Amino acid sequence: MKKNNLSIGLIYVAFGVVCLWFALSTENSIGSLLFGFSGAGLVGGLSLIWKYFYWSSPRRKDVYERKLEEEQINLKDEFKESLRNRSGRISYIITLLVVTLSMIVFSIIGSLGILDTNLLVRYLAILWIFMYVIGIIIYRILLKKYQ
Repeated sequence: MKKNNLSIGLIYVAFGVVCLWFALSTENSIGSLLFGFSGAGLVGGLSLIWKYFYWSSPRRKDVYERKLEEEQINLKDEFKESLRNRSGRISYIITLLVVTLSMIVFSIIGSLGILDTNLLVRYLAILWIFMYVIGIIIYRILLKKYQ
């Protein structure tokens, strides 16, 4: 396994420790968020470190090499690549629909006076426009690249 994985794991752990230190030393509303970041950093980092030492063992070298070879084959398989592209497009369309429906629901809630959702609806509208425009831009960039 690459040393890069170990380095990334150590960076995650350091990030988790720093967040934990800040969360324990400060008493404000952001403390719970810092506890979440510290948990994510520590668990993710320790997981990467464990995987590094697990797969770096000489006993598992053959198994790891076969696993890497299989991953490379799967990444370059044209059928699986087309499935990933199609799933990305479907996810993009579903996300656009969810944002649109959220705008409608929050507009209704705001109109009924239940909550003040004006800022949230504006944010969702900007997010929808951004997602649509970035989808077109990325499509045109890829079209130029492969033509």
